[in-house]
Amino acid sequence: MPLESDILSDFQQLLSEHGVAAKWKTLDLLVLASRVRGEQQIDLGGMVESPDLSLRVAKASFPDALPKFGERIEVDEVAYRISKVSNHPRSPLLTLTLSSTDE
Repeated sequence: MPLESDILSDFQQLLSEHGVAAKWKTLDLLVLASRVRGEQQIDLGGMVESPDLSLRVAKASFPDALPKFGERIEVDEVAYRISKVSNHPRSPLLTLTLSSTDE
């Protein structure tokens, strides 16, 4: 069995045990989320929340196009902005780094 198949098989097992609901555009997803770390940053007008969160999702979950920098995604019904997309060509997984919609 190729390495990519092993990775996806193990990933599906992790999703079944620890997956979190997410929604990107009209697509409902099951993702692995890192622990959310809430911080505050100073901005015009005062302090703003600055969450630190990343998601792992199978590339095959996106039938048409992959998410892009700046797009919005909801995780457990909380809206975030995609601040980084890590897409290694040989990996079947995609990593999305998220930030507040205010940033």
